[in-house]
Amino acid sequence: MGTYLETAIFPVGSRIGALLSDLDWQGSPLGKPQNWSAHLKTTVSLLLGAEAQIVLFWGPEFVALYNDAYAPTIGDKHPGALGRPAKESWSELWDDLEPLLRGVRETGRTFSAKDRPFYIERHGFGETVYFDVSYSAVPDAEGRVGGVLCIVSETTERVRAEAALRESEARLRQLNETLEQRILERTRELECAHVALRQAQKMEAVGRLTGGIAHDFNNLLQGITGSLDLIRRKPDDAGRVSRWAEAGLKSADRGARLAGQLLAFSRTQKMDISSIDVSSALTGFADMLRRTIGPSIDLRMDLDTDGVFAEGDRTQLELAVLNLALNARDAMPGGGELVVAARPCRLTGDPELQDGDYVELSVKDSGTGMTADVAEHAFEPFFTTKDVGKGTGLGLSQVYGTLHQSGGAVRIESAPGIGTTVRLYLRRTEVQPRRTKEHSAEAERAPAATVLIVDDDPDVRAFLTDSLETLGYSSLVAEDGVSALKALQRAAPAAMILDFAMPGMNGAEVAKRARQSRPDLPIIFASGYSETAALTPVQESEHSRMLHKPFKVGELQSALAELLAGPD
Repeated sequence: MGTYLETAIFPVGSRIGALLSDLDWQGSPLGKPQNWSAHLKTTVSLLLGAEAQIVLFWGPEFVALYNDAYAPTIGDKHPGALGRPAKESWSELWDDLEPLLRGVRETGRTFSAKDRPFYIERHGFGETVYFDVSYSAVPDAEGRVGGVLCIVSETTERVRAEAALRESEARLRQLNETLEQRILERTRELECAHVALRQAQKMEAVGRLTGGIAHDFNNLLQGITGSLDLIRRKPDDAGRVSRWAEAGLKSADRGARLAGQLLAFSRTQKMDISSIDVSSALTGFADMLRRTIGPSIDLRMDLDTDGVFAEGDRTQLELAVLNLALNARDAMPGGGELVVAARPCRLTGDPELQDGDYVELSVKDSGTGMTADVAEHAFEPFFTTKDVGKGTGLGLSQVYGTLHQSGGAVRIESAPGIGTTVRLYLRRTEVQPRRTKEHSAEAERAPAATVLIVDDDPDVRAFLTDSLETLGYSSLVAEDGVSALKALQRAAPAAMILDFAMPGMNGAEVAKRARQSRPDLPIIFASGYSETAALTPVQESEHSRMLHKPFKVGELQSALAELLAGPD
């Protein structure tokens, strides 16, 4: 127990105060608290009772004393830094920190800065963090500078968020600026494979696509640029900063969906073909469809598929139905009726499909309809009858690609003034859909686990490192496949997050070699969609999951929780 004098210096209720009371001061340059100067005692008593983040560096050796609010900012340096010279605990940034402290001690002048960067090792790895700081001189009994009082506020999260938004804006702007050239190059490739068209039709399609996507991307950039500008103008308005950041993220999500459509018609992405409970999928999707098409259109679900299962990629199937609903909405500007129906059927003698049992999923609207010539080209990439900026011509192409990759087919029936019906045919299966594990907030809380991050992009590595730290995981980082395999020889991480497309050794090869020594290593593949067609059964297992970039922290959290929980 501390003496009465120590209790007066170290207020009751302060966790740091309790630690200081029990500390063995024999080895500290400050000596026992009862022998401290009145100035030091008063300063320590005040900082321990404060709610601001404060650290005091006292004497020529800058002995560290800090309060409860400050302790989390130094991570695992606490509590070893208490009562010890700062050089011992802050060694990795001492060449940066020491001149600042010495300057205040020698001149007596206050040093302050906004978003001041510091390199620190506080969680087992090095990182650059940012603080608003104010370093002020504290006098001793003789009126000289006895120590430096540092009042700080960590701004790392805001600085990184602003940097990420600026980077997203720059990347989208670069994509927008080079979009026309990329599309022209892709068109030349298509000419060899699709002897998808006449030359005049191709150029017309490119013109429509360029205008439509440029318009869409400019809208996305506006959402991101506007949100970033507002955050820059009002960085301390926490409530509105959160709302503006959410708006920017929504614009980025729209960009991700547009990029997914651009890749879908190429049919190179790896689809997750599995058993789908058709009625469950469509019923769960109905509310989103209603919000998408608006109140002027009556949505009716006519499902005769209870207990009926089909083969396909549920996410891609939902996207296909969404694309059809959007087209139907645009074809009914004055309102109308949209019917989503499903029924089991048996097909024989079909020119595209093998004889067998199927599920027919139809989307029928009461809109303006199409002429036979328009319907004939409806599924071609880039083909659209909408005005520039109203559509990219990729929605129906995505529907076509999704159905054919899953062993099905798509048909269209339409006539002017009558409306349009699009029928999707999916193979029927008796296999039960796999159950998705449900995790409560407590179940998804991270265990004491280390995750190996493998990605050649430094910004992605930084995002993943910060995300894992936020979720409670520790992390190891590798920038390529060779470094990853070396890290696995030195350590035994609980899981690995693996970029699929990397120069040199790609993710598939890294996973194959890693599994030779650790066959059950949980792996999350992070993919930009198109390259995942290279996945093989070696990578596909109950110990692997796929996250499509860009993904959010919540998706990463769920994937890790499911993998680390193991099979049912």
